Amino acid sequence: MMRLEPTAPLWVAARALIAERKCDLEQRWNRAERTFDAEDIHDLRVSSRRLREALAFFSPCFPSKSLDRISSRTKHLTRMLGTMRNTDEAMIFFRSCATSGQRAPELDRLLSQLEQERKQELKLLKAGLQSHPLAPLREQLDALLLEPDLFANERVDPFTQIVAFAREMIVERMKGVAELLPLATDEKQVDALHRLRIAIKRLRYRYELLAPLAGSGHAELLAIVKAYQDLLGTMHDLDLFAEMVAKRLPETSDKTRLLAEIAGLRHALFADFSAMLRRSPLPDTGEQMRRSL
Repeated sequence: MMRLEPTAPLWVAARALIAERKCDLEQRWNRAERTFDAEDIHDLRVSSRRLREALAFFSPCFPSKSLDRISSRTKHLTRMLGTMRNTDEAMIFFRSCATSGQRAPELDRLLSQLEQERKQELKLLKAGLQSHPLAPLREQLDALLLEPDLFANERVDPFTQIVAFAREMIVERMKGVAELLPLATDEKQVDALHRLRIAIKRLRYRYELLAPLAGSGHAELLAIVKAYQDLLGTMHDLDLFAEMVAKRLPETSDKTRLLAEIAGLRHALFADFSAMLRRSPLPDTGEQMRRSL
């Protein structure tokens, strides 16, 4: 991990940290193109999200038009990688259902459909990466890093200390989390829980970006936020799986049993989420993040 002084000017930190995210994206892109392994594709997707968070974080330091073009291109990459990842997760889950207890013919057919869909998604992904190669994005990022908006910048003082700006930006991400928490304490608020997951994910990526500034406790705070994200992510997956079962499986006792099983798993996860809120309240975690910088 690179070193960064808390007193470094904002624009200097912006160039250094975006360059670090760019390098990570290049490495993971090249690996994913070689293997098209499920985990390598997932790692590239996460890397694209981390780059997007870095671009959003330092957006006041660069010309808006250049930044918007890069952000749009990176967002397209994230979406392109997401479809196959979702199918992979569904296949893992339904295979576990098929191996636990009596196999249902309907479940076998669903798995067969997902396998065929994944093959088609892989073809589309390969074609997508060919039609949207890494080189133009790399060139755009290189050009962006050479044109920080240093003078007559009305959005931010690019010479302010990175640590002061970073603390403000952690508070900004925590506002989004705090707004959703009251609704997300209701198990039936599926959309609020989904949006809270996204808000927590963005908070995590922002705090990861600031690792070179963080003092003691950084790893522990990241672990807490990641635990929230993982738990809410699994709940969201279960919501998608339940929707898939409801739409694709015929009305049989096996379908009813499977939906009940998914509902039971989700209920247990929500209980874990509620316990985590009591044990490690999110507002306290956000404040600890701010203070650690």
